[in-house]
Formats: sequence, C-alpha cells, structure tokens
Amino acid sequence: MPSEVKITEQYLDYAPPVVVYRPLELLLRYVPKEYLEQLHHITLTNSAALLKTHRGKISSEKRRVRAADCRGLYGNGNIVLVVDQMFVDCPEVFLLLPPVKTYLIARTLYHEIGHHIHRLKQPGYRANQETVADEWRDKLLRDFARRRYWYFGLLVRGFFKLFPSLRRSDSLSCESVENTA
Repeated sequence: MPSEVKITEQYLDYAPPVVVYRPLELLLRYVPKEYLEQLHHITLTNSAALLKTHRGKISSEKRRVRAADCRGLYGNGNIVLVVDQMFVDCPEVFLLLPPVKTYLIARTLYHEIGHHIHRLKQPGYRANQETVADEWRDKLLRDFARRRYWYFGLLVRGFFKLFPSLRRSDSLSCESVENTA
C-alpha cells in the first residue's frame, strides 16, 4: 500500500515549480501492492542537495555519471527523485497541465520502481538493467494511463470517426507504391 512508503522532501535552496507530492501519491496508488512490498522510502530532492549527499560518480550502462545529473536513483528499497532534473526538458507553463506534470513524474518514478521490481521479482544478473527498468516503466505507465485517463481512448476514436482521412491506412505502404520513373 502506498501509505507504507514514506515520502519526504529534502531540497536545498530550491522550490519545485509545481506540487510534486500529490501526483506522486496518485501514481503510487496505481502500482500493484506486490510491487511495492519492500519499498521503504521515496525522497524528493534537487541536484544541489544530492551533491551534498552523493559524492563522486555512479555506474550506469557502461558510463559513469554524477548522481546529481540523474533523474532518479534506486538502492536498497529507497528511491531518490531529483525533481529539477525531472522537469528540465519541459517549459514551466506545460507543468501547469496535470497530465503533463503527472507523466513527467511517472516517467522517472516508474523507472525506479522498475529497478525495485527487477530486484524483488526477477533477481539475478541481467546485462541491461536499464532496459529492464524501462520495460517495467512502460508497463506501469500504460496501466496507469488506461485506468486514470480511460476517456482519452474514447476521444481519440471519436476524433478519427469525425476525420477518417487522418487515420493511417495500412494499404499505403512504401512497398506497394511502384516507381514510375
């Protein structure tokens, strides 16, 4: 249950552009309980605060990166989300839209939960741990979107019924077009 996962905010000279705590709780509610079993703590922080606690570099996919340059970190049942890095790609005006804000948080949170699931449910060595975490992220994000924004599929189908010319036709592929030159 998400209530068992402790969420804390530890920022150093930083105020997030939007409220992060509530969407985080919402996202955790949509994760099955068995995937959160030994997840103890989620910390929301910024790059400056992370530089104080995590010195040096960490290994990730044959690269060494500073912890403060990551969007999130996972280790021993604890997740650290670096809020300023999660929102760096998005203009602040788009963060005012709840689905955009929730997606940006979910992208990182579910990736780190993917590392947790990999450690709990599929222990053992896999050469590409980031790919495994990305697969879990995609699955959890798809399940969340289908359950939370179920009406979006209806809107898209209705849109394509109104404008059938926008629908991608499978009969128009590159192989079926003959070269007349």
